[in-house]
Amino acid sequence: MLSQTDLTVAHEAALRVLERTGVLVHDDEAVALLCAHGARADRRRVFIGEDAVQAALAAAPRAFTLAGRSPARNVRFGDGHTVYGSCSGPAYILDGERLRPGTLRDLANSVKLGHMSANIEYHGDSMEPLDLPEDQRTRRGAHDRLLLSDKAGEWVATCDDDLDVAVAANEIIFGSDWHRRACALIVVNTSSPLQMTEEAVRLLMRWAGLGQPTCVTSCVMGGTTGPATLAGVLVVQHAEVLAALVLAQAAGEGSPFIYGGLSAMASLRTGAVHFGTPEFARLAEATVQLAHHCGLPVRAGAAVTDAHVLDAQAAMESRQGLAPASRAGADFMLQAAGVLSSFNVLSLEKFVADDEMITMVRALGETLSLRSEELALDVIDAAGPGGEFLGQSHTRAHARDLERPTFLLRDAPEKWAAAGSPDAREAAAREVARRLEAFTPPDDLDALVRRQLDDYLLR
Repeated sequence: MLSQTDLTVAHEAALRVLERTGVLVHDDEAVALLCAHGARADRRRVFIGEDAVQAALAAAPRAFTLAGRSPARNVRFGDGHTVYGSCSGPAYILDGERLRPGTLRDLANSVKLGHMSANIEYHGDSMEPLDLPEDQRTRRGAHDRLLLSDKAGEWVATCDDDLDVAVAANEIIFGSDWHRRACALIVVNTSSPLQMTEEAVRLLMRWAGLGQPTCVTSCVMGGTTGPATLAGVLVVQHAEVLAALVLAQAAGEGSPFIYGGLSAMASLRTGAVHFGTPEFARLAEATVQLAHHCGLPVRAGAAVTDAHVLDAQAAMESRQGLAPASRAGADFMLQAAGVLSSFNVLSLEKFVADDEMITMVRALGETLSLRSEELALDVIDAAGPGGEFLGQSHTRAHARDLERPTFLLRDAPEKWAAAGSPDAREAAAREVARRLEAFTPPDDLDALVRRQLDDYLLR
């Protein structure tokens, strides 16, 4: 999408914004820390020069490993492999055709589906369990994610208490020196345009200070919290994330940092932001290029839709939000499964549909092998014109190469009709039920660790 010249122009434009326009940093300690690392400030308006940005870019690692509970569950960010993460943040669930507030059970079911998926390597925080008092949600959600899956997962980070939970739980699991390696990733958002809230900078400084990875995500809304052009949105987003990078490296030099871009354009007719448009996908692809231009791992794109049900619109928009960023080389794609209604609603049926779509996207990205075995010239010669290939030993040897488990409807029409003519949503609902029935929790936590987690997170 962008040439090297384009990328240089966009990067230099953001540098100009940081130096001339500045960013509002709503925390005195953060302002002082930035000034100690080369910035200048007019009260809480901070102006960051190119030298400070380049120093932060040089300090941040180009790739890092997020430690899993076992080496097999380690997750690598920044080496050309896209890490797909499940949904994060919805407060509502589409239960069949009924929209209702989310519950802890819904969160647990989402974790179970992610645990069973071959594509999902990282659990988002799944959803907000509104059936619990607010002060219990972080602990109970963490408890379910830790007991129902041994995969890496998002640590909820909205206040200092949330990070207290993350510190204590990781110490129980990994030991007192847990922070000597990257074990816990948090996601922090900027506040467009060109602001970082007091809560965000406190979380960022504390976590980076522990040497832990942070994904700082800018969500500029073109026309409302950013310019009404894609290029202008990209510049504001880039400036915000670079400012956060400088702060993160000032707080913990060398701490892992993921560049997050989830910007979209707002409708200037209604004021609503739309994620199901081509502009979201174009910005995601440009975000990947710009972050890689700076040598940073990047979060961009999502299987997101403005649709409220699992229908053709949801499928079209979700693939549009997923495939271009994957093709461009996004390192991390949170919200890759299960979201409807512009990130506001969880659908378990859409979760398994998106999981299937990730399989397709990955297959589309595979290189076509032209080795002699695949070219099959001897087999073609042996069969000859008008011949058959079904009985060839070459066919038997490759018979299962392209077989993939699927719940999609690929039966002959008469068999499909005899089964009641189900549609994709009905097939997905059956697949959700099948997977939840087959779910088996991991058993890697010993009795003492399990008891300590119960005592701390369920109190």
